[in-house]
Amino acid sequence: MAKLLFIVTKGFDAAGLAVRAIQFAAVAADKGHHVEIFLIEDAVYWAQLGMANGVYSVTGDHMQDFIDKLVKAKAIVHVCKPCADKRLVSPDDLIAIARISLGSDLVELVANPDYKVVTF
Repeated sequence: MAKLLFIVTKGFDAAGLAVRAIQFAAVAADKGHHVEIFLIEDAVYWAQLGMANGVYSVTGDHMQDFIDKLVKAKAIVHVCKPCADKRLVSPDDLIAIARISLGSDLVELVANPDYKVVTF
């Protein structure tokens, strides 16, 4: 199975795109692929407990459903440390599969030829 890294930058201003990014990651995890997500800029909010609740795409897809699938699949959600710090998002606020990560962690993932990278 493939190793997929989804880099998500979309926050509340483009919530529909964020839902799609999380949806595609959940679909990949459902298919048995190794999935990691790296949230940067305003996308770090999606890793906060309860933040995805009530967020829908224009087609009615609920982000929380996809987050739940990712938790079940034990996907890894990286949360950019400086982005989280700037937005006062602390490790205690995060969903179970989320962890605070550094830019150097992102670079290592992107540089790894075993990963395919998808950006939103």
